[in-house]
Amino acid sequence: MLALGVIQPSASPWASPVVLVPKKDGSVRFCVDYRKLNAITVSDAYPMPRPDELLDKLGGARYLTTMDLTKGYWQVPLDADARLKSAFITPLGLYEFLTLPFGLKGAPATFQRLVDQLLRGMESFAVAYIDDICVFSQTWEDHVSQVRQALDRLQGAGLTVKAEKCKVGMAEVSYLGHRVGSGRLKPEPAKVEVIRDWPAPHTKKQVQAFIGMAGYYRRFVPHFSAIATPITELCKKGKPDKVVWTEQCQVAFRALKEALVSGPVLANPDFDKPFVVFTDASDTGLGAVLMQEDEKWERRPIVYLSKKLLPREQHYAAIEKECLAMVWALKKLEPYLFGRHFTVYTDHSPLTCLHQMKGANAKLLRWSLLLQDYDVDVVHVKGSANLIADALSRRGGPELPQVTGQRDPAQFSLERGRDVTQQGWGSVDLGMSQGSFTGTVCNGDGVAGGDFT
Repeated sequence: MLALGVIQPSASPWASPVVLVPKKDGSVRFCVDYRKLNAITVSDAYPMPRPDELLDKLGGARYLTTMDLTKGYWQVPLDADARLKSAFITPLGLYEFLTLPFGLKGAPATFQRLVDQLLRGMESFAVAYIDDICVFSQTWEDHVSQVRQALDRLQGAGLTVKAEKCKVGMAEVSYLGHRVGSGRLKPEPAKVEVIRDWPAPHTKKQVQAFIGMAGYYRRFVPHFSAIATPITELCKKGKPDKVVWTEQCQVAFRALKEALVSGPVLANPDFDKPFVVFTDASDTGLGAVLMQEDEKWERRPIVYLSKKLLPREQHYAAIEKECLAMVWALKKLEPYLFGRHFTVYTDHSPLTCLHQMKGANAKLLRWSLLLQDYDVDVVHVKGSANLIADALSRRGGPELPQVTGQRDPAQFSLERGRDVTQQGWGSVDLGMSQGSFTGTVCNGDGVAGGDFT
């Protein structure tokens, strides 16, 4: 690091110990334990991008290029005052950083600000999470031009990329722990293997580590929160640090592993096409699924949502739970839905006229006002036609069927206990039920009823 001009000998009154962290490529990352310094450091409020939003931006891009900056932090210089505080102890004496070190509390936000400024004006074809940059395009000609623009910006800023970690012009790439490309999104196989081989936890901290790792991929798992309930209950305040691992915990543990190992695949959203949302509530939870039609007029799942009801929410009336499911789902899915026309399907018919809400129920009145911000049609379907969201709202078991939609929103039924995984989307056959159903559509212009086939 001395030869690279990253550090220099120091006479600083500050000092922190060194930590060497192994990297997945076999090399070692030099870090410093700055916990004492970070405890008195003012936080940088610069917002970090949400990984799910970055992945959604990649959408159905046909060509993707990923770039990883070489020792990205070390390419950012420190001012004189910060250098003194960055000092660290070695057997050879005291040294201080001339560039941004790993481990500082404000380092991620500082570097993210730099990269965002660097890529400003290129948001339509380039995204970045700290030092991981991805350029995405629909045509090869555009892609060559846009990759060149990104590289020119990096060169102009004096930043370098690690050539062996770059993937250029790929149909599918690994990005932020996912495999993304060609309109599909799935968990990174290496991460899934880690979850598959995860041993049963014995302490609260080990439970939290597993739930944190598996929870990063919760969008792939129907009724995730319901399945994980026996495990998350172990983390409640007042529970012993040494957990009591019951048979219920083991079943949930195995179910979450199987759900991810089975190769779930979600569609990337296409913001030029309309979205549909299915919502439902049970006595114990809420469920929703965001879907969109593909080029074959089949509905594909984009995001699964599930939530365990709080004790006070479990005492809500049926209409209040169903309305809460709708409001909660739309708020969660706001980045997809806000400012666009979309349709919500529910098996609770009174919700179709929620915009006309009158009376003394303050909850429903408040929620109806929240929904006025959305351009939404609410469609009633029979409960037997809404089993996808219904399954998400209820306590799940080890069988975790994936969803393949059809054009007719009424034609949904879950078929448990059969593994009929198909090639490509990795979805489970649903045993479609034919026929017609009676539905009600309610929008800002009024109410209309009729038969849908």
